[in-house]
Amino acid sequence: MADDNLSEQARLVDVKVEELAQVVELVLPNAAQFEKACAALRSAARVRADAEGAADALAADRVQFLETSLEFRDRHGTQPCPVCAEGSLDDTWAERARAALAAEQQTMGALRAARSGAHRARQALVGLVRAVDVPPPDDVGLASAARARIAHAAFSMVPVDDDTAIADHVERALPELRTAYTALRQEVADLITSSESTRRPVARELAIWLMDRHGSGRGAP
Repeated sequence: MADDNLSEQARLVDVKVEELAQVVELVLPNAAQFEKACAALRSAARVRADAEGAADALAADRVQFLETSLEFRDRHGTQPCPVCAEGSLDDTWAERARAALAAEQQTMGALRAARSGAHRARQALVGLVRAVDVPPPDDVGLASAARARIAHAAFSMVPVDDDTAIADHVERALPELRTAYTALRQEVADLITSSESTRRPVARELAIWLMDRHGSGRGAP
């Protein structure tokens, strides 16, 4: 029975150490990486806001109107203006219309690029948030596990459709997440050290018992 008891003790210690080892691999979120991503999102949001201010709600319709008007003139040549019936869609008008169209297209292109840049920056930051390691679902004997779970849950509740609010949320919630994860990792490290200290004497006692048993077996007739 002694060998069974010692083996079971050793097994339980090994299981505990293995559970703790999985937790200690919890990666601490990189503050500099998140800071850079938040700054990039704020900058992209400002660029998008400026582009949206330059391109009013009618910009896309003006582009379509100018394109259609120029196509009409290219197809039919110089014609009286079909709107006012006073002006003429001549070469001078076509030159002005093409210049206006180019300006509108440039404005719309800048808006599309700004929105795309903001989308990429948002996705990059949200991706970092989603990639943060999840703490253990159970306490597994860890006093700091619950705090880590609460911090991770709060950190993961990212606002929707507001880039500035997303950056604000991440910057506000990240310090508590890092503090909670640091405490959890330290507690795990301490417990692993304690478990190793427990495992060594159990293993030593088991080895001595086995040596004695085998030695007795060799001496038996």
